[in-house]
Amino acid sequence: MTTTGETRVRRSAVMAGLIGVGVLVAASAGGGCSSGGSGTPGTAGSSGSAGSSGSAGTTGTAGSGGTTTCVGGTPAAAGTTGGGGSGFTTVGVCGQRGEATATATTFDGWEEFFMLSDEGLGAAVCVVRFDLKRVGAAPCGGCAECTWTQQVEYSNPRVMTDTGGVCANSDLALTTAKINSIVGTRLSIGFARELGGAHGSARMKWFDAQQRWDVFGNATWDTTTNLFRYDYRDGFCNY
Repeated sequence: MTTTGETRVRRSAVMAGLIGVGVLVAASAGGGCSSGGSGTPGTAGSSGSAGSSGSAGTTGTAGSGGTTTCVGGTPAAAGTTGGGGSGFTTVGVCGQRGEATATATTFDGWEEFFMLSDEGLGAAVCVVRFDLKRVGAAPCGGCAECTWTQQVEYSNPRVMTDTGGVCANSDLALTTAKINSIVGTRLSIGFARELGGAHGSARMKWFDAQQRWDVFGNATWDTTTNLFRYDYRDGFCNY
């Protein structure tokens, strides 16, 4: 049996690890460009003059077109932080990690949504892997800190580990329907080798809500082998 003191020490150790992994940021839904809103309506035409053959009213001017915004972020199934009321009482840690062969114009790899047991100190109890491949250039504007950026897409999901049905029966809620809903989701990502000397190298992601690129996990990229790896911890989640 774990004492109260031991539990506090374990939680402190896990939280220290989470802080070291990267800035915890909320992610919006998948990539691509979408309409940012409708244009302003045209003004109504003026009425014709009175008389037996009144002249026709003039045609109203056309509304201006809506602006285009760029969308990027994490699928809704990304590990959510556990909390009261979820009905799950065992504490784990959720996150995303991945690996790819990447260059400025290519990206071919995979990403896993995962949950670690024992408050993040134990073995993985849920791992769902997707292929993650480039579909084009990131359409989300420049990332000044990035060495390269990509627009990538999730496909080909596989359940690698699912101990006792935890994937679906947890805060992750990775049911078959949820997993299938991630397929086809696109997002814009990049690699930053230096971030003001504070964070080191990182995986970057475009967040539409904030209209900017931001850190989404620690990352490494080997310029000789083109091997790209990253790890992001979302925090405590229950199962």
